[in-house]
Amino acid sequence: MNKKFQSHRYAAGFLAVTTVISQLNPIIAYANISASDFNMRNNVVNLTGIMEVSNNMGQVTRGDFARMLVNASSFRENLPLSNSSVFADVPAGSPNAVYIKIAASQGWMTGFLGGLFKPEEKVTYKDGVKAVLTLLEYGDGDFTGDVSSSRISKFQFLELNENLNREADEVLNQTDCVNLFYNLLKTKKKDTADIYGKLLNCELNSDGEINPISILKDERKGPILVRKGFSVIQSVPFSSEKANVFLNGTASTLAAVKASQKATGFVVLYYNVKSKTIWAYTTDGWDKETLTGENAYVLLMGEVKNIYYRSTDVITPTSIRLEVDTSNSDSDISDSEAMDGNGYLSINLDSSKLQYLFSIYGKVTVGDKVVIVCSKNGTAYTAVDAIDY
Repeated sequence: MNKKFQSHRYAAGFLAVTTVISQLNPIIAYANISASDFNMRNNVVNLTGIMEVSNNMGQVTRGDFARMLVNASSFRENLPLSNSSVFADVPAGSPNAVYIKIAASQGWMTGFLGGLFKPEEKVTYKDGVKAVLTLLEYGDGDFTGDVSSSRISKFQFLELNENLNREADEVLNQTDCVNLFYNLLKTKKKDTADIYGKLLNCELNSDGEINPISILKDERKGPILVRKGFSVIQSVPFSSEKANVFLNGTASTLAAVKASQKATGFVVLYYNVKSKTIWAYTTDGWDKETLTGENAYVLLMGEVKNIYYRSTDVITPTSIRLEVDTSNSDSDISDSEAMDGNGYLSINLDSSKLQYLFSIYGKVTVGDKVVIVCSKNGTAYTAVDAIDY
């Protein structure tokens, strides 16, 4: 099982990004942006959950744009349970009603005379300019004279028009919206040092662009312990069709994961919903190359024999001693020089989450059986995750 965890993580993330990109429709981009650059932008906007391109040149309605704006904001985490509407032409049962209500109440979009929103009309460039600047916390007081023209000038000054070639009253298509929201994500909010995209787990590379892999890394969920006899695919919140599967750090299939689960008795899963990727780890079928360097991923099962604390801090545990079940752990563990004559292995606890889990406030105590995911550096083992077995 001697694979480098760091390599697994980034290789898996890169492959997941590639999979997402390969599923996109053929890109029709403007002459001033390459197809590969647009793919990257599209992937970022898709992974953040703002929008998904179905027709690159398809024009965008005001109702659908309101949905995109909410998806690009913190309001998406706290949507009302029931729909209601403040506009005469937006029925409460409309799928965009809640998004239109939020977009209007926050001043991102405005209605028309007669209490109308005109949700089926197409959104214009000047609508997009106002909405994005408002998300960045620029208000009417920040503009003088012809407010619409002043907004567009500010929009261009902030380089929010990168790869957008539109006049004020021109209609936006889906390609335009990808560029609009990508530019929003990498722009700093008014009077702050943080890019807007920090809200959606985005970070800038040294070249000033957003790295899709960092979004995937932040969205990885787990661990989940799936015992023999229980379904692997039913343990993740998406269907197995077109799932991107890795077993012990190597590209694999669900069938191989199930076979390994059956052979070893359990499997530990991590997953990413947006890329439909599953990372499975078992104690069978690992590469036996000689371990060198840091960050090997090791899966262990055993009984907690001791929980250690510093004499100066009897609240925060620093390590545990595990009686390793060698028949259900990494096959090389029985030969480890770190294991004592009783078959006990000391495992460091560095993270707050794991220190809490093994503390007097947590749910794991001496005598409990656990599965530990460890990093390995020479003879030193450090817990990455732990699951009560």
